[in-house]
Amino acid sequence: MIEFLKGRVHSTDRGYLVLESNGIGYIVNMVERELHTFYEKEEVFINIRLVLREDAAILYGFRHIETRDAFDLLTSVTGIGPKLAMGILDGDDVINIAKYIVSKDEKSLTKLPGVGKKTAQRIILELKDKVEKLDLDLNSMTDDIEIIEEKDDSAVEALISLGYNVYDAKNALDKVDPSLDISERIREALKLMG
Repeated sequence: MIEFLKGRVHSTDRGYLVLESNGIGYIVNMVERELHTFYEKEEVFINIRLVLREDAAILYGFRHIETRDAFDLLTSVTGIGPKLAMGILDGDDVINIAKYIVSKDEKSLTKLPGVGKKTAQRIILELKDKVEKLDLDLNSMTDDIEIIEEKDDSAVEALISLGYNVYDAKNALDKVDPSLDISERIREALKLMG
């Protein structure tokens, strides 16, 4: 198995980067939010998960070990493969996903890419007791679960329907004046996400 790779970023593309290490170019699939933090020719250290299939050996890479640990937990859930796990991790921050699981927040989980009600229920059932493995401060998390107002919830859903992920939608709406009506909030959030 491969634990990590050290090398130079040769190039990046949608969903993966090519890492040059000891004269070999490795295609490493990555979460888009982490992928955007790399630049060409940068020397990097990437935490790796190697997934072997009958027809391929696929590398999944993570800048932060917590993201890789979350990937490991998600892929341990019945019916969640590596691609779906990457989509989920691309949909929101690891700490927020852990919050949803700990607080049994099905509604927020179903807003993540590829997660329906049954999958959300399975994630909560199978991972609630394992989330401690992520090495996150769960005590502060459970006290700090964010309650989304109804108008924010609708605005987030509208932005998701336009193709944005939960994480970006919530971040943009946090920067918008909460006194505006929902359509104005969505318009302002769209300007911020450009």
